[in-house]
Amino acid sequence: MKRLALGVLLSSIMMNAFAYEVRYFTLPNTTTVDGQTYCDAAWPGSQYFGIRMGNYQYYYIACKQ
Repeated sequence: MKRLALGVLLSSIMMNAFAYEVRYFTLPNTTTVDGQTYCDAAWPGSQYFGIRMGNYQYYYIACKQ
């Protein structure tokens, strides 16, 4: 039983070791930017992670770190 509990604990620690944070920044639809360049300026050290559509006025750019 103790080995099972230790195995569960260690596996949960290993799964969290690869976690990252994603932040979304709002941009107007009329703006065209390079994703990585924007992420470098908005959140230094982050990587471009894609976009999400908002409504007709804006969209979101995702950066992860």
